[in-house]
Amino acid sequence: MFKKLVSGISLGILFILNPAAMGESNNLDFDNNVLNKSNKNAIDVGKISIGNIKLGMKERDIIRILGKPKSRNIKYDDVCYGSYITTWKYNGIEIEGLSTTNNPRQSEVHQIITLSPRYPTEKGVKVGDGISKARKSYSAFISRVNGNNLAYSNDAYGGLVFSSSTQGVIRTIRLLGASC
Repeated sequence: MFKKLVSGISLGILFILNPAAMGESNNLDFDNNVLNKSNKNAIDVGKISIGNIKLGMKERDIIRILGKPKSRNIKYDDVCYGSYITTWKYNGIEIEGLSTTNNPRQSEVHQIITLSPRYPTEKGVKVGDGISKARKSYSAFISRVNGNNLAYSNDAYGGLVFSSSTQGVIRTIRLLGASC
């Protein structure tokens, strides 16, 4: 009994004094954690689409797929991106692009937000589906839940986010390349 107690205490002291012995590290890179047995990766937002729109597309691609927008606005953002932001609005979907010029044809899509079931993801998940469908469809990626948000992050503080009602019904889908 005494030997078991001493070995348990010794093991506990080892973990307190040397977190690396337990698979933890002072390095904040959680992907290198020995205990992180998950083979899941961060999501590659370049492979994701909403309503067949992908990040990085140009205005001509958006119009070819969705037609002429209800509105198109351009503003300069000197706080976050230091770029011109073009916003294309359609019924149920809003697309933002970034450019170094105020020419919307030069903008590249960096964010897509939909509130409509007419614009599913490339895996068929759409507004109105249960959040469990999103979990199942993107189960190969690392996810985080924050309240009613199910988020699949990339390495640039962007990612794919499903916001749901308290009943677990998807209300909004957002795809973002990177955040400032």
